[in-house]
Amino acid sequence: MAAAAAILMLSLTACGTITPPQAPAETTTTTTTTAAETTTVPAVTALPDNSSVPETTTKPGIDDEERKRLAANTFIAEFYDSPISFEDMSKPVSEVMKKSGFENEIKSANGVQKITVKGDNGGGVIDVMTVDISACDFTYDQGYIAEAFGAYCYGQTVGSMQGVTEDNFVSNCRMINTVVAKAKYQQYGSIQKSDGTASQFGYAETAAVLVDNKLIVVSGQFLSTDMMERQAFSKLMTSFREKIEF
Repeated sequence: MAAAAAILMLSLTACGTITPPQAPAETTTTTTTTAAETTTVPAVTALPDNSSVPETTTKPGIDDEERKRLAANTFIAEFYDSPISFEDMSKPVSEVMKKSGFENEIKSANGVQKITVKGDNGGGVIDVMTVDISACDFTYDQGYIAEAFGAYCYGQTVGSMQGVTEDNFVSNCRMINTVVAKAKYQQYGSIQKSDGTASQFGYAETAAVLVDNKLIVVSGQFLSTDMMERQAFSKLMTSFREKIEF
């Protein structure tokens, strides 16, 4: 028995210190899912380099054009979520269209006067609106508001021209003029496209002016197989600018 006890003590010494078994550490995995709220707004044409762009949180490494596009989209979403109101533009619209040689139909929807024009060889549409922003608490300067909203409307107008791409534009001009009491924006482009058998001539223009917290916008597009009809439509857009005193 003494020998057996000696062998047992020798075995315990060789195995080291015996300790109670430790419960395995409990591992807790927590997964946090953050749902990103997405506001969908139509694409906005890129703003000029000298634009007064509001600050926007973006990912590192984003290029300048993308930053401006995101900032403009943010502004448009904020614009339509603000307490804006629309004023009736039926009277000046009717006065301008009485002198037009185009067949036309005028409808009012959501404060916008939508004019459908038709010639012998083509047609188009013009949107006219006055937006009262006096109840809004925008921190943007007047030039940026006119420019961003004007660029948005121009993008929507061009986007409604079926079959038209950037390659079809033979000229494109953008202008912005900001003074203390008034901010003006204008963009227009001439279009020429061919399907191999016939050519189409088009014109798109947006003019926006912000004065006394009233944002007035005229935006239209036209496509025709007759170049002279395109010129007549361009003159019609000029008549709107003169009537509303851009």
